[in-house]
Amino acid sequence: MYRKILLVLGLLFSFSLFSMASRLEPYSSSRIFWDTASRSIIFQSGGYARVIQLKDHRLMAVAENNGINIAFSNNMGRTWTSLIKITNNPNKISECTPDLIQLKDGTIIVAYNPRPSEPYTEDRKFGIRCKISTDNGVNWSNEIFVNDASHLFADGCWEPSLLELPSGEVQIYFADEGSYTDSGEQQISMCRSFDSGKTWGSAQKVAFRSNARDGMPSAILLHDQNTIALAFEDSGWSGIGDFIPTIGTCPLSINWSNYWIDATNQKRWKAIDYTYCPKALGGAPYLRVLPWGETILSHQSAYGTGKSQMWVYVGDDKARNFKAMSSPFSLGSNDYALWNSLAVVDTGIVIAVSAINDRTEMIKGYPVRQLEAPYGHPVIDGKQTGGEGYLKPNATQMILGRQQGTRFTSDFAYDEDSLYFTSRVSDTTPNSSHGSYSDGISLFLDLNYASDEYPVNGMRRFFFCRNKKYQTWHGDNTKLKWIRNELSGVHMEVKTTNNHYIIEAAIPWNAIGIAPTNGKLMRANVMLQDYRNDSSFVTEMLPDAKRDASWSWMDFTLLNKQTSNYIETIPCNKIQDNTIVKIKDKDIEVKSHLKISHIAAFNPEGKLICQSNKHHIPVGTYTGPAIINIDFIDGTTINKKILIKR
Repeated sequence: MYRKILLVLGLLFSFSLFSMASRLEPYSSSRIFWDTASRSIIFQSGGYARVIQLKDHRLMAVAENNGINIAFSNNMGRTWTSLIKITNNPNKISECTPDLIQLKDGTIIVAYNPRPSEPYTEDRKFGIRCKISTDNGVNWSNEIFVNDASHLFADGCWEPSLLELPSGEVQIYFADEGSYTDSGEQQISMCRSFDSGKTWGSAQKVAFRSNARDGMPSAILLHDQNTIALAFEDSGWSGIGDFIPTIGTCPLSINWSNYWIDATNQKRWKAIDYTYCPKALGGAPYLRVLPWGETILSHQSAYGTGKSQMWVYVGDDKARNFKAMSSPFSLGSNDYALWNSLAVVDTGIVIAVSAINDRTEMIKGYPVRQLEAPYGHPVIDGKQTGGEGYLKPNATQMILGRQQGTRFTSDFAYDEDSLYFTSRVSDTTPNSSHGSYSDGISLFLDLNYASDEYPVNGMRRFFFCRNKKYQTWHGDNTKLKWIRNELSGVHMEVKTTNNHYIIEAAIPWNAIGIAPTNGKLMRANVMLQDYRNDSSFVTEMLPDAKRDASWSWMDFTLLNKQTSNYIETIPCNKIQDNTIVKIKDKDIEVKSHLKISHIAAFNPEGKLICQSNKHHIPVGTYTGPAIINIDFIDGTTINKKILIKR
């Protein structure tokens, strides 16, 4: 009898442990919202394209296609100039795989990879070359020698990547087989220039794994300004059997002096967090850093579809723990995406670039680390009118739909009475007659920041249907699932057209049992439900989010009410004195002890609001969030999000 009692007590104790809520480490990385409406063509034909933003705020692109071609955009990539050819293919040599950079002194360097065709001759070698422009890409120098490998394909060098250090030293990294004529191995080599690319030193080894092929490097300087980070493809990891993106780092204080990264070096690691992301095998990595320090990585893989496509991940400020896996481009069944790259423009917008069926395309992505509700008073009428109080003027704090092909946007606001939520869904296959399976948007809230695997106390779920009805649930600590309830007081309106519908809802704070405290931190998730005409039912939510697990959602906070036109102090990297930004009348006023060469302000979509080379720039009637870009005489640039509010 005693043993039976112990057994029963043990089972009850185990069940109670299972039933208890368990707080997990909240997912805190940025998610990238890819805007399908921003997709555009850079080159009608060509591949291996790269994009940068110049100091005059234009975008510049380079790609290979019967030589090296460049193009420019004056409107953040919506349209591009006709291509300009800066190299041809001489003497049966194909100029390939370009990269580009603009240095602090304004010099633009385009590096590329001469590849002779058969029959091979010793006077035509695989190599690395570059050209420079000192007038913003109008005129270009003669070809400049950087490095030569063998004249044979099996012993060539490949794929240059450019990096400028704070000292002004310029480096070109490239894949190099020149030292391994008998083994098929490959290393990453690097050449240095101390005169803005006019001359180059000899190549040195910076990464090598024996019996493998380190290749296709992409170099950045981490946000700490003290570490060089190198992404490259590595075929030698045990148990993988293919290329995967790999990271290697070098302290700037060492700067590759008698130093290189071998297979056992602790500063070499697998880039992607495979405990969270699926193992998408494939190489051609590209690495960039976001203005606030997080890193982003792309590579190509046939994961999921059997055809090569572009995958993008977000890592931390040390180029580790890459996750938030997403695919920027929606591809047709016969499409493929190859030789991809990323650019980060000065507003923090990510531009993904890919050769899709030999046509170079781009799409914009918006990295967001925390969802925000500003103080405002939207009118709940199913219309999204500018100035209602949502975070973005066009209510696009979240842009989703790339996975399933139904674009939808969402945004928040709040006041003393309610939390306001709106979503616009571009849907041409309306369906409102299937109850819980009808078209609509779900909003999930973790009001008490439980950060749990299951729906627990303090978590709420709302389903706003296209047919103007809504359903609500709450989490339960005992059952660990959603429990249907009737929540009164929610005000909802829906407006529908032939190609979209807009949902607006006001959720009273007293109905969900909390007060709207300034700065309150919660977790949130949104999910589209779309019932298609072929009776298929699809869903899409935040990148990397699990529907019921609030630890995987995003941080969500209520912004403080704005009480004055003072914006904030911007601490400048490596600058002793702070720079102050204020709104004065209809001007942005910038005060700094440093000499300023240029100031520009952009809206969140990257459209220029105003610019000047003075300390005052007029903003006119614009209100809302903006990114201010300040260039100093010494070449330093800072960027910061501000809020312009009257």
